[in-house]
Amino acid sequence: MGKNSEMEMVSEAKHLQNGHLGEGEENDEKTEKKKEKEAKEAMVGPFSLFRFADCWDIMMIFIGTVMAVANGAVLPLMCIVFGDMTDSLVNSASNFSNPNVTNPGNMTYPLEEEMTTFAIYYSILGAVVLIAAYLQVSLWTLAAGRQVKCIRKLFFHRIMQQDIGWFDVNETGELNTRLTDDVYKIQEGIGDKVGMLIQSFSSFIAAFIIGFTRGWKLTLVILAVSPALGISAALFSKMTSWTEISGN
Repeated sequence: MGKNSEMEMVSEAKHLQNGHLGEGEENDEKTEKKKEKEAKEAMVGPFSLFRFADCWDIMMIFIGTVMAVANGAVLPLMCIVFGDMTDSLVNSASNFSNPNVTNPGNMTYPLEEEMTTFAIYYSILGAVVLIAAYLQVSLWTLAAGRQVKCIRKLFFHRIMQQDIGWFDVNETGELNTRLTDDVYKIQEGIGDKVGMLIQSFSSFIAAFIIGFTRGWKLTLVILAVSPALGISAALFSKMTSWTEISGN
């Protein structure tokens, strides 16, 4: 009987010990999950990406933004010039076909003057696009390159300030990848793509302003159809991506 009681006591002690070990493992897992949640850093805002820019970079970004707005507003203005030119051609053709006009040859002179004026307008808009597009891309790219250079310097100095044990934990290849690939991604995000975004937004706003001022009825009709156009464009892009994936 004494031996049996001792065996029962030992088994109970083992069960209790295993239970405490299981609870300890669960607590360790919970603490690790909490540490992982705490280790996740907050997302960086769009303006925080440019915190390494100095006064020259800010000036280049400002001028590049102005050039992007001008470059985006030229396309709707070009549509206005094209519409006026088409109206003048249609009006001149109707005057030629009018039987009440005694001398249709005299109508060619004002038409030539109008076409010359439209050619001058197109030349001015083309020069504006040439200068604005060049300054937009070059200034945004140059500002992004200067900021990335500053980021790489700071990253390298912070690595050199670490203890020796830190290099045992982090691999050298990983540091090189962060110094090249991750910084390159930052450069792609704050470079000329931001200028292209501003250009597209400027074209969108300018087109709506011109549309409502020149013909608000047709603009409202286009707005009513725009959701269907957006859905069809999204479906077309997905189908194109699916065909490319299946082809590869």
